[in-house]
Amino acid sequence: MIIAGHPELGICVKTLYNYIDQGILFSRNVHLKRKVKFKPRKKKNTAITNRAVFNGRTYLDFKSSCCDELDFVEMDTVLSARGSDKCILTLYFPHMELLIGRLMHRCTQGAVKAEFDKIQNALGNAFEFSCVFPVILTDRGSEFGDPESLEHDRNGQARTGIFYCDPMRSCQKGGIENVHTMLRMILPKGTVFENLTQWDIRRAVDHVNNAPRRKLGGHTPYELAFKTFGAETLQKLQLRYVAPDEVTLSPKLLK
Repeated sequence: MIIAGHPELGICVKTLYNYIDQGILFSRNVHLKRKVKFKPRKKKNTAITNRAVFNGRTYLDFKSSCCDELDFVEMDTVLSARGSDKCILTLYFPHMELLIGRLMHRCTQGAVKAEFDKIQNALGNAFEFSCVFPVILTDRGSEFGDPESLEHDRNGQARTGIFYCDPMRSCQKGGIENVHTMLRMILPKGTVFENLTQWDIRRAVDHVNNAPRRKLGGHTPYELAFKTFGAETLQKLQLRYVAPDEVTLSPKLLK
């Protein structure tokens, strides 16, 4: 009502709520009939707090080093609805639109490192890992806050390079954001991951990877990955072929 009656203020409704909440205006939250009924939201700090990890790893560093011209990989996590701490670590290859998904029991730095170690063990060594994942671009989520442990294995061997998008700029890794919409066709928002297994995630990812893409000229990400990496590497990455007519992008796939 205030915004509608006083357009000269030049602010949006959200800004007005913030002004009231911060005590800038004479009005207070107690004057808002509905807000006094709401319980305060519990805010979780999910961003990296140690700013030193960004030295040499910012998006500007990523662009200036021409890493965007390499076959880089985008990384993110897909969270469960309330009721489970499980999440899915996702790795996406923009040039072939290939998705890898790994189920984690916790969305923590240690869990991400453990998945990197498992992938490296499956591929063979740090060199093989670097051939598949030469550079990784991710956001500033706290689960990615220990880049040294991701960039190097337990023996100190370099295996990849980690770079971070700018704050609030998910568009800088828009490819993985888009493929998440396909994954969400199978695991809609509101899905609790507690009863999911890595087999379920692998099956969902296989169906996403075997759906033809217009940008790929009607080919599938799996087809391009097969030509790029070969059958043995795809098997190590737990990626499998699904006939196009059998691809199912709906929740019934896992029922």
